[in-house]
Amino acid sequence: MTISVVIPTYNEEKGIAKCIESILANTELPCEIIVADGMSCDRTKELATATGATVYDNPNRTAASGRNVGIMHAKGDIIAFTDGDNYVHPEWIASIRAAFESDGNIDAIGGKVVGAPPETEVEKFWSELWLKNIMVFPDEEFYVKERNLRTSFITANCAYKKELLTKLSGFDEWFGNNAEDVDLMWRALDSGATLKYTPKPIVYAHSPTKRKQMLKKSYRDGVSSTKLQKRYGPKKGSFDGRLHKMFWKSIGPTLLFRKNAHLLTGELFYHIMGKWISSIKFGYRNL
Repeated sequence: MTISVVIPTYNEEKGIAKCIESILANTELPCEIIVADGMSCDRTKELATATGATVYDNPNRTAASGRNVGIMHAKGDIIAFTDGDNYVHPEWIASIRAAFESDGNIDAIGGKVVGAPPETEVEKFWSELWLKNIMVFPDEEFYVKERNLRTSFITANCAYKKELLTKLSGFDEWFGNNAEDVDLMWRALDSGATLKYTPKPIVYAHSPTKRKQMLKKSYRDGVSSTKLQKRYGPKKGSFDGRLHKMFWKSIGPTLLFRKNAHLLTGELFYHIMGKWISSIKFGYRNL
């Protein structure tokens, strides 16, 4: 069994060298590290090549197309995915191999994502919100048998058999940078694949460090919601009353200047705007 690592990038000069170096410092090495670069205008490609990765151009620039470029070139039986601003545990590759070898029936695994030490208060807020309240990364293994956002594999840390990825035609590039990883996993489930979460492969993920970056990410999450609902949700559309209620409840603490309340209000507002505007764009009511 051979394992390829695929990393899509765009202007990741801040973290790409540390990411690749952490993989090369593993107790077991992959057969290759592939960086699919979305035409970066900084030193990402230069640093990735110098650190030991094979770099391919990703002219479509999205994460989905970048991962497909990586899949197309990958030689491994297993393809592991992470992002250019993450770094991995020294046993990451060995743990991925062990997961597949210990259970010959599984077709893909999702690993544990832990927040990297935050650089700013914004990063700390977002990391806790996303990795503790939205997604779930427990310490126990389990098989994933139904579509559920909280237990979905994210491409910060997951691995698929290349055979399955080929069968699924890779990532759906219509999703672009919006929930393309969740869609892939849900299609894998629908195809009858066996998927397992295991906490042993660990990746340390950075989050947005500035408020502007966080709000942009929140907006994209709203777009992701609309795309997933259009593909998998009820035909009549959907309305998330809980999300809107959370937004209105957050305004009072913000006006009272409670710690980080303004961050939560901003996150919820931009998420809702992403849903509303993308509802118009994609012709599906997801409010």
